[in-house]
Amino acid sequence: MARIDFKQLCKTFPGGTVAVDALDLEIADGEFMVVVGPSGSGKTTVLRIAAGLDEPTSGEVWIGDDLVNGIAPMDRNIAMVFQSYALYPHMTVYENMAFGLKLHGFRKREIEPRVHAAAQMLGIDELLKRKPGQLSGGQRQRVAMGRAIVREPDAFLMDEPLSNLDAKLRVEMRAYLATLHQRLRTTTLYVTHDQTEAMTMGDRVAVMRDGRLQQVDAPQRLYDHPVNLFVAGFIGSPAMNLVQSSLIERDGGIYAAFGPASLRIPDQVLAARPRLRGYVGRPVVVGLRPEDVEDAAFVPSANGATIDVDVSLAEAMGAELIAHFPLDARPVDAGAPLLAVASAAGDDTSTQSLLAREAGGETIVTARLNPRSAARTGQPLRVALDAERLHFFDPATEAAI
Repeated sequence: MARIDFKQLCKTFPGGTVAVDALDLEIADGEFMVVVGPSGSGKTTVLRIAAGLDEPTSGEVWIGDDLVNGIAPMDRNIAMVFQSYALYPHMTVYENMAFGLKLHGFRKREIEPRVHAAAQMLGIDELLKRKPGQLSGGQRQRVAMGRAIVREPDAFLMDEPLSNLDAKLRVEMRAYLATLHQRLRTTTLYVTHDQTEAMTMGDRVAVMRDGRLQQVDAPQRLYDHPVNLFVAGFIGSPAMNLVQSSLIERDGGIYAAFGPASLRIPDQVLAARPRLRGYVGRPVVVGLRPEDVEDAAFVPSANGATIDVDVSLAEAMGAELIAHFPLDARPVDAGAPLLAVASAAGDDTSTQSLLAREAGGETIVTARLNPRSAARTGQPLRVALDAERLHFFDPATEAAI
């Protein structure tokens, strides 16, 4: 095992497209690092540079104690798992798993125990005589993993390995890969556009946008403390609600006012964010997670404010009820429409985007309600907003306050 270290990594393609811009990122020995971002954010380019498939324009790539710029992929002692599995159709499962070892000069007596041990670990030992065309998608992905495992590399590089699987199998394979990493503890760089994969699998998550690193942190800290509007809108499913607001002072307190809502900011929030007092009388962007908007009937003493809304769409999910409703407050444009940015995080935001287009410029708020809520499509509802869970952002810099 070995750490992977990117130092001031840059990649500019012919024509001037900047794919990666001054990336500094260290992946610790044995760490599972997920790099996440929408299409075009530069995440796959970072992985290809680590693998040696692309050369950086400038900067350094270290694997362990070795500077690997200019080192051929096969000499980097890393193993890749691809989105498309990249299995040889004319070879059996055993031959696919053994092929890389043969290329590196291993003998049959060395290859056989490695292949059988990896196959047993992955639960594919009964498939060794089959060919890829006889396997399901999940089985093919396990074979691709097995081919990487038998190499016993310093690091695994995984390029969206679950994106070709159906939704149910993706959930199963997420859990399987996370469990496998706990057993092997091999340094892993995992690239995905799916923020659910990032949140559930990574020891840490690196969020990229337009070639630049936005934030690196543990998944829960990314969720609870996004450093800017992009991370706030991208991490979370459904996405964080973001509206333009202003801070006003009255009755000895500071209030966030947006649409029909006027929420007094609790003293503990002001103590944790002392800079907020400097924004009194100025515009801010307010963010509120869907789970912090609840049917007021289930909040005995609303910690914030209640407002009356008309539900545009209620989606009963069994364990929860997702409600969407328009709010007479200005939507946020964080350099690009946040709904469009957030839609890269998962299919659930497509409903929100559609409703936003129909709302004629109003902000569409998404709420994750108690499954026994009386919320119904086209019906009025009183909701409670949790003022202790508000997020605040500077509309000019997009940075968290």
